Amino acid sequence: MISSAQKEAAFERVSGLWVAIPTPFTPDGAAIDEDALRRSVEHYVSGLEVDGIFCGGMMGEFWAMTVEERRRVHELVTDTAAGRVPVMGQTSHHVFEHTVRLTRHAEEIGMEFAIVMNPYFPPRPAEHLVVAWYEELARRTSIPIFLFNTAYSGYSISHDLIERLCEIDAVCGIKHPKPKDDVVALLERVGDRIVVCDAAEDEWLDLHLDHGLRALMSTPALAMFQTAEDRPVLDYTRAAQRGDLDEARRISGTLAPHRAAFQKWMRDPWLTHREGVVPIAELKAWLGRMGLPQGPVRLPLVELGEDREADLRADVEALGLAR
Repeated sequence: MISSAQKEAAFERVSGLWVAIPTPFTPDGAAIDEDALRRSVEHYVSGLEVDGIFCGGMMGEFWAMTVEERRRVHELVTDTAAGRVPVMGQTSHHVFEHTVRLTRHAEEIGMEFAIVMNPYFPPRPAEHLVVAWYEELARRTSIPIFLFNTAYSGYSISHDLIERLCEIDAVCGIKHPKPKDDVVALLERVGDRIVVCDAAEDEWLDLHLDHGLRALMSTPALAMFQTAEDRPVLDYTRAAQRGDLDEARRISGTLAPHRAAFQKWMRDPWLTHREGVVPIAELKAWLGRMGLPQGPVRLPLVELGEDREADLRADVEALGLAR
């Protein structure tokens, strides 16, 4: 029941493994490290063979960058990817006009998709206001738009509201990082109209095989678990796609230690160690230990500290990922 060119583009181009990437900053944190970002993108595309890149999102510290810096990140990623994989840029802003300009810019530079999280101020806007916000954005832009149903906005949008938003021609998909049962229910409800995606690597294989989920959208686990020489997520995904399910599940099972470490460093920090903190410092420290330096985080985030960084380094080394 695909009903627009934007929706057709999503069903054609959004599948497989999409990586969510951080933004590298210079050692003093004052500027984007453009060379590091280009090297990282090349690694994701050539080394890890991802199917798509999500940039400028939560993992990219979008809230800590100026609009000009966000535009520059989108330009660098799109230019370096050079059409080899589709790129999706996160274009949300609490100022609606900035959202429009960022979204238009994404299209102008050749990004295939924009992803726009729920309007997050004023807090928890009424549903009709959310609909009006996306309708006006679609009226003033033409790039295919993904919804980004993240609780970082301060609330989640309901399945009823998502179904209403599906009626907008430009709305072509949703990143829906929710529990598995919720993802399946949404997929059954609107999966013939928009591309429904989840972000959990540990649920990807089952959702892909049992429910036809098209894409793992989007997780830093693809960069954290894999090197150019050893790509288990890619390997088990390809095994599943060629119908070798036993091999796919065998390879997936080898990632249990990686998933435990991911839980420790990427899911638990704001619950146990560092309340309210998005774990970007953890991500950057992990990738740096793998030989992919990303520089510091920006305030209000802070670095890990010597003890926790040493603990993280030991975990990365124990997984055989250190370089």
